[in-house]
Amino acid sequence: MRSTQSELVWQGRVHLGDEPGVYGDACYSGLAMDIPLTLLKTDTGGPDTTTLQVVTEHVETFTGYPGHLITVILYEPEPSQPHHFKEVELASTRLTSADQNHVNIEIDLANRPSPARVSVRIQADTAVPPALYDDFVVTRLSNRSPNYVWVASLGFNA
Repeated sequence: MRSTQSELVWQGRVHLGDEPGVYGDACYSGLAMDIPLTLLKTDTGGPDTTTLQVVTEHVETFTGYPGHLITVILYEPEPSQPHHFKEVELASTRLTSADQNHVNIEIDLANRPSPARVSVRIQADTAVPPALYDDFVVTRLSNRSPNYVWVASLGFNA
């Protein structure tokens, strides 16, 4: 039987939105945050996908607006420029009230190097008029990979 247990990558309290101080127990980062991580494939015969889960508190989006953007970005070498890297979007989704403060993002790493250096970028929905942005707290990032085929560590590791 394959394990479906989540692997905790990061846990904390980061406040996103346009009203600093709403959450006195959270670090205020403004309208966006990026969490860098390294994904290492432990079984070459295993699946080329893994699922990242973002957990939040207090997400309350307005009907008719797209919601908060979550993007997973891969940093890979730029073939035309040695020692330069480019951002490649692997997946994106939106977080809304309907998600009940957690969203899963499946990413496909087929034909990508291991270890893969990726970041999870979370951006407040700015389609809403300024001063009406949703203020919410990001609390956890986890990796879910059957039998830990892909393991994650916080930061870009060598």
